[in-house]
Amino acid sequence: MNRLWKLAIATWIFCSGIQIALPAYAEESSNAEESGIVIDTSDDLVYDVFTYHQTDDGNGIVITSCDTAASQIEIPTEIDGIPVTEIGDAAFMSCNFLTTIEIPEGIEVIGESAFASCSILYEVTLPESLREIGPGAFESCTTLLSIEIPSSVTTLPDALFYGCSVLGNVTLPDTLQSIGNETFYSCTGLTEFTLPKSLTSIGDYAFQNCQKLTGISIPAACSQIGSYAFDGCQALTEIMVAPDNPAYTSQDGVLFTKDGSVLIRYPQAYAQADYTVPDNCTKLENWSFIGSTTLQAIDLNQVTEIGEDCFYYCTSLASITIPEGVTTLDGAALAYCMALTEITLPSTLETIGDHCFYACTALESITVPEGVTTIGEQCFYNCAALKEISLPSTITEVGDMALGYYDSSETSQMERMDQLVIRNGGSDAVRDYLNRWEHGESSIAVWLIAGGVVVILAAGIITLVLIRRNHNRIRPTSRHAPERGTHGSAKKHHKR
Repeated sequence: MNRLWKLAIATWIFCSGIQIALPAYAEESSNAEESGIVIDTSDDLVYDVFTYHQTDDGNGIVITSCDTAASQIEIPTEIDGIPVTEIGDAAFMSCNFLTTIEIPEGIEVIGESAFASCSILYEVTLPESLREIGPGAFESCTTLLSIEIPSSVTTLPDALFYGCSVLGNVTLPDTLQSIGNETFYSCTGLTEFTLPKSLTSIGDYAFQNCQKLTGISIPAACSQIGSYAFDGCQALTEIMVAPDNPAYTSQDGVLFTKDGSVLIRYPQAYAQADYTVPDNCTKLENWSFIGSTTLQAIDLNQVTEIGEDCFYYCTSLASITIPEGVTTLDGAALAYCMALTEITLPSTLETIGDHCFYACTALESITVPEGVTTIGEQCFYNCAALKEISLPSTITEVGDMALGYYDSSETSQMERMDQLVIRNGGSDAVRDYLNRWEHGESSIAVWLIAGGVVVILAAGIITLVLIRRNHNRIRPTSRHAPERGTHGSAKKHHKR
């Protein structure tokens, strides 16, 4: 065991970001290591506060880095008679004294993360010659106030304005065709946004966590909206769609597929407390109601398919009847529905997924119908008020800590729920689980060690799992224990 702890400590040092005898690239490369972009400028030429080299065809100049202490910068239009045509990857990253920048005419390309993390940059002027902008070019420019995209740009790349928290005014050209993944992630200053008629696609997480955005209108040409595009938009009251859009429709401000069969997104700040799903809708998309804190009651009508994490963090939802025909409640479908006191499950139900009722703190009793075979891990974890649960004979699998455990506010540790009565309809799997539960045993025990090391003990086998600290943001899913908090705090980021 001593060797294990030595290994854990060594791993903690490795994961915690402590640097020991690491080579310095201050004079040889740009300071972009955090993004995963490392640009070697050791062979580049110097002009004023910049380094540069010629393009491969020799017809242009690429600015490759800038002195991060510079505050007044004028990008040249040419060097030695050769026009400056590109700003390279991470060239101005972390220029923390830069407040304004005017990119001159002639610049055609702005590279990946070119101006990322310029912490006091508030004004940027882009030229009409610009035709391409790289991913994350203005990521984490937390004081950027407004920007106008020139008509020469047809695509906004992934994470372009990721984390630009005060960005309140964005002008998009009529020529724009696509918005990438996470392009406006956590642009919490955006309140209104006009999408051009030319737009054909919106990427995954494109407007996630735009917490002040109140409304959005999808143009007729837009035939592709990525997953979770409007997730975490806590002020969003409606999603409108142009009538002649061939792929989507809006019914009273709720986003559906064109035929109305799939409900894609229910706005988080939808004005009504009660909602009835339209007759022809049979499917609720993944995360479709997540974070809808005003929703108190819902009639699911003809729905037969409920997506993963569908009602996660609907904190005002008090009762729900799952319709006949639904066979699976996938993932944290009703996790953190903290006002939920009544739920009726259908006879067609077969699987209740991991964390399904996690932290339904007002739920006192529930009957699981015959036909259910699986109850996932931590399914009823932290249901602190739960007094009685009836389980059928058909259950063949009960996940770890599915029943009878909660996190004590007094001890901050997992505790056994002694008041809970678990009625077993004759399932051997339930009987085995109850035997372990009554003796205070769990098949998996987890300890968190400072610095990003998780030690997992399962069936007598000890495993070290390293949690890497890096620039990438990963969206938590229901495959991991849900995190409590206002929905929209989850993050995901493109791989560098």
